[in-house]
Amino acid sequence: PPPFSGPMDCLRQTLMNEGVRGLYKGMTPPLIGKGVIHSVLFGAYARTLSFLEQNSRRNTTKNKNKNKKPAYTHCLISGAVAGWASVPFVTPIDQIKACLQVQYSSASTTHFKGPIDCAQTIMRKKGLFRGLYRYWLPTALEMTVMSTFFTGYEVSRRALGPEGLGIPNAMTSFLAGGIAGTIFWTIAFPIEAVKNRLMTQPLDEVRYSGFMHCLKDTVRRQGVSGLYSGFSPAMLRTFPASGATFLAYELVSRALKTLL
Repeated sequence: PPPFSGPMDCLRQTLMNEGVRGLYKGMTPPLIGKGVIHSVLFGAYARTLSFLEQNSRRNTTKNKNKNKKPAYTHCLISGAVAGWASVPFVTPIDQIKACLQVQYSSASTTHFKGPIDCAQTIMRKKGLFRGLYRYWLPTALEMTVMSTFFTGYEVSRRALGPEGLGIPNAMTSFLAGGIAGTIFWTIAFPIEAVKNRLMTQPLDEVRYSGFMHCLKDTVRRQGVSGLYSGFSPAMLRTFPASGATFLAYELVSRALKTLL
């Protein structure tokens, strides 16, 4: 059975057993890696979108409007490509984070002293590709859904911006980013749930043979709702986090265009 009955029970037990520090376990890998991951994501998206737009029939000599909005199909393709480009960085970071987050205060569940020790232990026991990169395929499947992340942002930004509801630019970026993040995680969350179950298996006791085995076992034991366990806390985080991400991206992009 799950160790917690719900989000509030998880919060209460974590604070009681480990204090506030327990809420930040596994924070170091994403804190260091998110900058790299988002640089790859947004960079790959922008480059791919630019390539598709420049080579599209929509951008012939008769139609050279630089302010023309990108086609949604191009946004979908570019988002998927960006997601795939980030897989080599996301996979090991998520693997280390997942292992650290399921360590509790008891000695029986404490195996790693920190992210470096975690990475070294996994490498020593399983190697690079069968350890840190063992679950790259579920990660690639999840990151393919980035197509909806960027397309959701573009659709929302147009609907909320000057041509739509007329909301100011900064607020438009934040709200559109929040909506995009919500769309992404609503679709990707079951994949993330299965991936986390795979990544948090004990190194010496592999329970699942692969993604489909884990998916079928989860649905058999807990029903479809088992794929959305922890969905509510994720949604509470997603909207402001995604909104802030896109707002920062737009502000930095404008500043760099002005400077360069």
